[in-house]
Amino acid sequence: MTENIRLAFLADGRSVHTIGWVRYFADRGYDVHLIAFTSKPIKGVKVHELRYFGKIAYPMRIWYVKKAVKKIHPDILHAHCISHYGVYATLAGFHPLILSAWGSDISVDPEKSRIRRFFVTFALKRADLVHTGDNVGKKRLTELGCDPRKIFLQNWGVDVNRFSPDAKSQPLRRSLEIDDVYSVLCARWWLSEYRVDVFVKAIPLVLKKIPNVKFVLLGGGSLGPELKELTRKLGVYENVAFVGSVPHKEMPKYLASVDVYVDTVSDFRFGAVGDILVARGGGGMGQSTREVMACGTPHVLSDNINVRSADWFQGLMYKQLDHRDLAEKIVQLLRDEKLRRKIGEKSRKVALKICDLEKTMKKWENVYHKLKGFC
Repeated sequence: MTENIRLAFLADGRSVHTIGWVRYFADRGYDVHLIAFTSKPIKGVKVHELRYFGKIAYPMRIWYVKKAVKKIHPDILHAHCISHYGVYATLAGFHPLILSAWGSDISVDPEKSRIRRFFVTFALKRADLVHTGDNVGKKRLTELGCDPRKIFLQNWGVDVNRFSPDAKSQPLRRSLEIDDVYSVLCARWWLSEYRVDVFVKAIPLVLKKIPNVKFVLLGGGSLGPELKELTRKLGVYENVAFVGSVPHKEMPKYLASVDVYVDTVSDFRFGAVGDILVARGGGGMGQSTREVMACGTPHVLSDNINVRSADWFQGLMYKQLDHRDLAEKIVQLLRDEKLRRKIGEKSRKVALKICDLEKTMKKWENVYHKLKGFC
């Protein structure tokens, strides 16, 4: 089915999502090229890594992206993250062009400045197809000037064979010391925009009602020392396992081995000068949430715009940035085994229906072939 189609992608070459995407098509015999400013070697993919910094970085990057695209001469050019790679791809002037929204590139970045909004709108108007995960993203794209007729709704995929209830690991549970206690995991990066401090502040309130709980923090980041100090200040340091960053291939067993998963992402972000930016929607279902649902793990998510407007959500919702409400929801789930089982089973069914990687990528194959013939 590849028919010697040559695909060129502009995306973050370090991202596990990018790597999984390009490898899928490379493994199926497509001629796959990745243009990125930073990247790791990827088996079967021809990587064109561009490194240019300093004041002249932007115009130089535009020139070198155009040069790379001209050299590759692909059948399809697909850029991921509209406010960054999407703008570069648009300025390369190549068609057919597909843009994929990743979340903050349409929900937050256009609110940072008029120039950012201008470039995002510019890119959306010139793309041949614009991809987002759900109707919240579609609404946001239309607000930014995108023609709704060229918006392609498709959830991102998850390997539902790897991310499944069967990934539960007793050795991991023993190593985390959660074999005979309840366990709650948060897997956001330890950076200011992800508000992991809200999760930490909820811990003593949970322990006050249910003493036998261990909390697990994955991610890693610059706020690690600060978060550890906060747990000491709250007197809960011994109840927290600071695991940090783990390889993505290890994630299934972590997500499947705990009792509850928590996500702390919020609509409210701090700008460069300390101002508060409000995300306008478009992030859709987070990748970790898809993976958690595929694992059948009950979860508590904040009531951000992407969750409260969703038809896929099966867990419990707490008031974003409210650690007291988060603690109440965690306690509710830990005390109700029947509810945990119900959420887990329903979540797994939804993941199989809308997030199965094989199904979602087959649809992308059809898109690439149709767009090649159309343009």
